[in-house]
Amino acid sequence: MELLSTGIPLLDEALGGGLLEDSNLLIIYTTYSRGWALGFEIVRRRIGMGDFGVILDSVLPITPLRMELRAVNFDIDELGRRGDLAVVDIFSSFYGLKYSEDYVYTDPTIDESTFLPKYNRLYRRVLTERIGDRRPVGIDVTVDGMAFLLGEKNFIRVFQRLMALKERARISEKRKRPLNIFLLNRSRASDELVSWMSLYSQYVIEFQPTENFGVEKFFVRSSPLPDFEPSVEGYTFRLIRGRVEIEKPEKSG
Repeated sequence: MELLSTGIPLLDEALGGGLLEDSNLLIIYTTYSRGWALGFEIVRRRIGMGDFGVILDSVLPITPLRMELRAVNFDIDELGRRGDLAVVDIFSSFYGLKYSEDYVYTDPTIDESTFLPKYNRLYRRVLTERIGDRRPVGIDVTVDGMAFLLGEKNFIRVFQRLMALKERARISEKRKRPLNIFLLNRSRASDELVSWMSLYSQYVIEFQPTENFGVEKFFVRSSPLPDFEPSVEGYTFRLIRGRVEIEKPEKSG
């Protein structure tokens, strides 16, 4: 498997070298955290390296999603018009919203009982119409949002079947393998959901607040790479004018 850079050298170092293709990265944060922005920073930088971004949206209509992401300098309209991004909009599909932007994919007939085949059909359309021979970099906004829409138990079963489809595609398809980023708000998720998602994620990053307003710490809880060395001190994370900044802790002594 190819080892890919996140585009953020210090994050690559924290992960033990980068992200393996076809791997899952789980980013866990809490209500007032901005840690989710790290996932979009990875997507932005991978797009800059020639990959194709896919947002799986289950929590917001496009208008507030657009506003949230502009606050971290991620412009879905510009990227969509440029042909570098698509939104698979599950939220809008569930609530019957339709958009004129051709990079926003919806299916108003989707529901809890038909989710998997109809989601798979939407994603295959994105593959055919937009991605081509580029590597997909998907970001799930958010796992807890999807679990709310589908029901948590049902979501876990659906996710297991998605992992089986992913493995089948790995075996049978000759295309660049994806990177997958899952955002999970710990404040809205059960311990069981966190545990299942951690099981299915090769990389797990967890954010924690600090006493300093606007400054967070993140810890890489797991990585499959032999060069991975867990950091007890964690890494400092902040957003400066919507730009992600990461600092490595100074070694004591």
